[in-house]
Amino acid sequence: MPIEVFMTLLLFATASFYALWRGGPPERLAAKIVIVWMLVDLSYHVLFGPSGFDKVDPAHIFIDGLELAALVYLALCANRVWPVWAAAAQLMTVSAHVVALIDEGGMRRAYWAMVQLPLYIQLFALFCGAAFHYRRVRRIGHYRSWRPA
Repeated sequence: MPIEVFMTLLLFATASFYALWRGGPPERLAAKIVIVWMLVDLSYHVLFGPSGFDKVDPAHIFIDGLELAALVYLALCANRVWPVWAAAAQLMTVSAHVVALIDEGGMRRAYWAMVQLPLYIQLFALFCGAAFHYRRVRRIGHYRSWRPA
């Protein structure tokens, strides 16, 4: 296993499990969204092979679009700021698919970067959100996790 893959999986596991352990309901929901997305993505690649980033994969547009919808919903409902970061990062991923559809020539490295790197922004936002939530609960006690309907 390449070191980059190992480090990505380690970062993914650390951020997700920390959010499940210390986060409030929005952080736990976001961790579940990211875990489901990762499992679906890994299952897809086990079945259909790795992506060469030389053409747009309709399955990834669908998978990433569903994650974007879930994160936007979370950003609208949660009484937190960090989900906006995660949703914005996912919007970059979905936008990369659209850009690659428009111009496929010479886009391989840029397409890879636009699709893969926002995950790190999402994991950073999730980890920070869980840490800030835990600190806030210790300082002021429990507070409302969701915005009023």
